Amino acid sequence: MATPPTLLIFPAGIDGTQAYAQTARQLGAKVIGATSVPLDHAPVHCDALITLPFITDTAFAAAFQDAITRHGVTHVLAPHHGVWWHLRQWLDQGAGAAFQLCGQHPFQANWDAFQPHLAWADTACDDALAQAVGGAAAAPAMSRLQYASLHRGFLRTPGETDEDKLMALAAIARLLPQGDVVEIGSLYGRSAYALSRLAQHYGIGSTLCVDPWRMAQIEDQGPAAQNLYEGRKLIDLDHVFAQFCATACDAGAMGYIRATSVDAIHAFRAAAQQGQLHNPELPPVAVQGRIALLHIDGNHRYDHVVQDIATWAPALVPGGWLLLDDYVWTYGDGPRRAGDALLHDAGYDCAFTASDTLFLRRR
Repeated sequence: MATPPTLLIFPAGIDGTQAYAQTARQLGAKVIGATSVPLDHAPVHCDALITLPFITDTAFAAAFQDAITRHGVTHVLAPHHGVWWHLRQWLDQGAGAAFQLCGQHPFQANWDAFQPHLAWADTACDDALAQAVGGAAAAPAMSRLQYASLHRGFLRTPGETDEDKLMALAAIARLLPQGDVVEIGSLYGRSAYALSRLAQHYGIGSTLCVDPWRMAQIEDQGPAAQNLYEGRKLIDLDHVFAQFCATACDAGAMGYIRATSVDAIHAFRAAAQQGQLHNPELPPVAVQGRIALLHIDGNHRYDHVVQDIATWAPALVPGGWLLLDDYVWTYGDGPRRAGDALLHDAGYDCAFTASDTLFLRRR
């Protein structure tokens, strides 16, 4: 059997190495951290911690060579650009024992990681959906780097909403009237983050998220989704809620009503009368009481979807948009049945699908 690889992370105290180390350990590698400054304990992602002189110290070469040999190091991750360059020169000059220097220069690695955000932004800048639907009434697109920022923040937020849906959200945000953006079912807040960023950019209104984040209030979503319901025992919704609140802080102009959809409508109306929604973890947000965009992504059982529509759609203003998430869904047909009924409703004058979601515009 081949000897498992050993990864040395130097310096180990720099953030951003945890995911790399975790993957290495899952693949069977031993992970050793190295530091030139005092650390109280080994980082949790390292199996052991060793001390090395600074790379500018004349004793570094011998100490590093000894560490490579003694610990059987096969790979080195150097997240600091000075250390990376020093080790790159070491290898190029054949100064000691060979090892694999993982990755590119850290600055280049950062730029490479940013490329997908720019690529998505380029597509968003060229996207013709807003003009196709709204014509000259569409607001101007965001700048390339604004779209890249949106995409980066979106992907950093846990969730299931994909990039195709984000593209559609960015398009219809250019068409929305003023009003509240309401999301039924937010979980970590990935789609809400995007909606809030877009709503602020276009001066639409605040984003209000409705979700109980309490397991006792979660109901099954039908026979085909039974495995989702049974798997809920592994989920701590208080942990999810804490991450949602952090996302809301990042997004800004975002609040929540921690209740089921049918109960939350009363809190929404009360907040509209007061003109504000107050949450203990977040700054107060303005509430208009008229909905510009309603994103329904709660319980997907047919009766729940219909109830969400009946409860919240009356507040949707002309020109506003109703979104039914998972209109195309592996685990049931609740959103599709409810959405198909709306396609025959004269109250909506435009519809399309993007990703798994049905988009409908209020006449």
